[in-house]
Amino acid sequence: MNTSVIAKYKNGKEQTFNTIEEASENTGLSIASIKTRANKPGTGSKSKDGITFQWADPSTRKSLQAKRSKKKGNNFELEIVHRLRELGYPNCGTSRNNSRELDAAKIDIYDDTLPCYIQAKYTQNLPNYFTIRDDCKLKDKPFTLFWKKATKNGEQSPGTVVIVPVEYFYQLIKK
Repeated sequence: MNTSVIAKYKNGKEQTFNTIEEASENTGLSIASIKTRANKPGTGSKSKDGITFQWADPSTRKSLQAKRSKKKGNNFELEIVHRLRELGYPNCGTSRNNSRELDAAKIDIYDDTLPCYIQAKYTQNLPNYFTIRDDCKLKDKPFTLFWKKATKNGEQSPGTVVIVPVEYFYQLIKK
């Protein structure tokens, strides 16, 4: 991945650095600060020093964002797995680590004894349940979608919901 950055100063001057470390040495800013500014273009006007950064290769930003999103999604799956284990499903796991077939079938959490299939999404907008459900090739159990709302500024999520088929919901609350 190309980690060269372009610094833009408030006086209009631009300077290209071959590495983030080089930019850090020359500007006196931390590597973390430079990465943050490069991932959120336009923040320099709000900073005291007025320096903005951008990645020399625009695909670098997209690649880093994709890695961050994937990590959030993986951590969300693990949250679900840990909770299900606490609830009595000790063999519960993520399909990405255990079964390519299940992962390809849009099933993120697996356990032979779970009464439903689980797909986990950690996104800003509500995913289309029906599209994802229809992509799932397995139809012998209800398909459930766990959705954790992501926020724009890295704030704490307002919560997690589960979308289930109405007949399955009625089974769950049946007296």
